[in-house]
Amino acid sequence: MFGISPFLRKLLVFLLYLVLQASALVLLINNSYFQQNAMMRIVRNSQLYFWEKRSDWRSFLNLKKTNDALNAENSRLLNELAKFYQLQDEWKAKDTILPAVSDSFSFIPAVVLNNSVTRQQNFLIINKGLADGVTPDLGVISNTGIVGIVSNVTEHYAVVISLLNTEQRLTALLSGSQVFGTLRWDGSDYSKVRLTEIPRHIPVAIGDTVISSDFSVLFPPRIPIGTVSSFSTKKGTFLDLEVDLFLDFKTLRYVNVVTHSGVKEIKEL
Repeated sequence: MFGISPFLRKLLVFLLYLVLQASALVLLINNSYFQQNAMMRIVRNSQLYFWEKRSDWRSFLNLKKTNDALNAENSRLLNELAKFYQLQDEWKAKDTILPAVSDSFSFIPAVVLNNSVTRQQNFLIINKGLADGVTPDLGVISNTGIVGIVSNVTEHYAVVISLLNTEQRLTALLSGSQVFGTLRWDGSDYSKVRLTEIPRHIPVAIGDTVISSDFSVLFPPRIPIGTVSSFSTKKGTFLDLEVDLFLDFKTLRYVNVVTHSGVKEIKEL
């Protein structure tokens, strides 16, 4: 021991102390039922904590795959809902002796690759194109509202004119009254749009819901867009409504491109 340096000697003494402490702990646990239970609780709690953290980490690593699966499932549900509305319309048409509606909507899931909200003319780029069935002039929606309209398309990508574009004009309904007006963005707040040309005699209340029009081939009917936050009279005969959007464009990632089986024939007419 005399030839060992003081640091190494202290280290050996410390290691011997740890060995003795561990031996004492093992003897104590093996000879005490209470200590065994206490130690098992500590071990179980440690295992549970480790498993929980491992599960959280795995969920984080698989987040993209999970979101993609959820977006695909959402598209499937949207297609099922569109079929339901089609059957509902046909059933109503039979009751009223009107021609049945044979056209229907379908949906192509896509991911937003680039998006802007701070310009006057905002656009998005999505990861679906001609190879996936996306063509110009198709509507784009998300789980919480209308996104915009496809403008340019390549084989695997597409540019979408955002709803947050001062040149964009869409038709929307004031839920309950079934009165439609022009939906547009005034370029100020990315969370708000305006619904204009609503007749002044139409009753409007704060909190009323604005939805997509039943007469559009770009978007499925009755998609919630937002709620009325304020309104005023313009030019003495029409109401100008401020609408708080349900959709947060800053966090937008997953969308669905809307296709309509009769849009080509309607355009020809």
